[in-house]
Amino acid sequence: NSSMQEELASWTLREAEWLGITGQGAISKYGIAFLEGGDCEIINEDLPKTVDHILIQSDNTAIAPGPLEHEVSQQLAIMADIESRGGATVYRFSESTIRRALDHGKSGDEIKAFLIKTSKTPMPQPLEYLIADVSKKHGKLRVGNTASFIRCEDTALIAQIMNDKKLEVLAFRRIAPEVIICNHDAADVMRFLREAGYLPAAESANGLILTGARSIRALTKPRPPRIVGEIEVPTLDMLNAAIRVIQTGEKSSHKQARLRQVANEALGALPRSTANETMDLVNKYIQEEKSLSIGYADNNGAVTHRIIDPIRVSAGALIARDHATGEVQSFRIPRITGVAAL
Repeated sequence: NSSMQEELASWTLREAEWLGITGQGAISKYGIAFLEGGDCEIINEDLPKTVDHILIQSDNTAIAPGPLEHEVSQQLAIMADIESRGGATVYRFSESTIRRALDHGKSGDEIKAFLIKTSKTPMPQPLEYLIADVSKKHGKLRVGNTASFIRCEDTALIAQIMNDKKLEVLAFRRIAPEVIICNHDAADVMRFLREAGYLPAAESANGLILTGARSIRALTKPRPPRIVGEIEVPTLDMLNAAIRVIQTGEKSSHKQARLRQVANEALGALPRSTANETMDLVNKYIQEEKSLSIGYADNNGAVTHRIIDPIRVSAGALIARDHATGEVQSFRIPRITGVAAL
């Protein structure tokens, strides 16, 4: 329609002026050269030359006497805010801009070294003090996520748990003399500790001892609202493709179930072993690159035989190739009821 054509024409004219093809509504000499297939690089002769330095002032500002080189401009944009533009650009340093540079991974010494190297004027003391003060405060307060924690007033017991080979799979991290954190669920950590001979008690988020069958799991995050949009009517080709995918999945599921049934009948009783025996055998067979049989509980609690080639242990899970599917899968260690050699 006409309004869209007018907008397109307006955008084109605006971009042409930005590129130097036109100027003040008339075609420029650079535009003529462009249309005639001439040398389009002549515009570079009239553009201001880039500079690689700044002039730091005593009021925590810096002046760039021309367009800065790209690398210098990028670094300075992290450390300071642009206060004004023109023939020269004025940058201002503040507590928030220095903190921003620190958040980007710069250290206080790196910020000072860059400014000293880039500035043609000496760095004033107020700016140097500002950088030192913000750097000293930065990072003192840390925020992070964890799945569970262990705390104990007996620091010797904490040290013993940290050095216990039976608990290496939990990958503990000590954040204070009396506190350990872990990325595994609290219920799994409790079970591993008890199997290793320790006597832990469950604690709520409020610091109260939990007794009985009360859950020690963290509260589940609320699910995001379901967004319902417009639904397109599927075509016949789309429906046929969906049916083929479903049929393929059913055949694959039946095949896997049949293979596992054959494995259960051939191998007999499900293997049973303690958590320590399980980890010892798994680590042994990873090193020897041998196959083994495991009992594994699925999401519904049904335990089946699995014949696997163990690859590695990572984040509380055994990464292995399942012989039934031929695919590399992740088996959660708490769900492994036992392991046995073939």
